[in-house]
Amino acid sequence: MDDWQYLERQVVADPKGRKWSVALMDVLGQAGDPDRPAAMLELEYASGRYFTVIYSGGGLQWERGYPSLPEAIKAYERLLAAVIDGRVDPSQPVFRQDLED
Repeated sequence: MDDWQYLERQVVADPKGRKWSVALMDVLGQAGDPDRPAAMLELEYASGRYFTVIYSGGGLQWERGYPSLPEAIKAYERLLAAVIDGRVDPSQPVFRQDLED
């Protein structure tokens, strides 16, 4: 994932000393997966144009979409602080609460 194009990206350590890449990306202009060229476009319309992501050597741990850049920048800054101080633990799965039974 280090080969993707990001608007911002920082490698930070959580309170346990684990390293995480926290990034902000604009899905427009991304090459995407060559095996699924339309996947990024589908993702853009489903969740927003801008995404905050957290990943490590083990792969993608977190992603959230935002429709506007100012909203995404604020979320990125909050996410960086939350990983550093331990409020967000990227190693733990996050489950959606709005799913129907």
